[in-house]
Amino acid sequence: MVQKVKSTQVELINGIINNDPKTIRNIYHENFDRIKSMVNNFYNIKMDADDVFQDGLTQAIINIRKGAFKGDSLFSTYLYGICRNICLKAYNKNKGHFSAELHDLPEETNEDHFDSIQLMLKLKEQLNSDCKTIIDLRFGIGEIEKDKSELRFDAIAKKLNILPDNARQKFRRCMNKLMDLVKKTNLMETY
Repeated sequence: MVQKVKSTQVELINGIINNDPKTIRNIYHENFDRIKSMVNNFYNIKMDADDVFQDGLTQAIINIRKGAFKGDSLFSTYLYGICRNICLKAYNKNKGHFSAELHDLPEETNEDHFDSIQLMLKLKEQLNSDCKTIIDLRFGIGEIEKDKSELRFDAIAKKLNILPDNARQKFRRCMNKLMDLVKKTNLMETY
């Protein structure tokens, strides 16, 4: 059994070095769920499992090609460790921001938020068409055919012909762009 594992590891490393798409696809299928589960266990920070996995895999491939991976562990264990370190760095980087963020939340008021919503709708028009579409779909503007058992991102993904996790990631990125526009506009109005 040890010989089979060792030969499989050698084949895997050779596949990575030779940039074999089948090898990369197999790595994804065999490791993604485990890494996604680990990423989701970091409750205090927002990270996308796809991003962590791709960053980790990229780093592992670079290390293998540089000869930094010595084969002392299974590749899956090595990749998991790299992805865990990515999560730990993000956690440590953001650790001090959580308490500040809670204090920065506005108190609930009864004021009309019509102007704020109008500003966001106006700024949304400055985004590219993909961002406008996914934001509209996420907030129920536009038609999505879905049955009652489907989650909204599943329906959005089906409409855009992408994976649900990619729809979530794309929506998050587009909302970040929109929020940056809102912040810039608010800063410009204060000066």
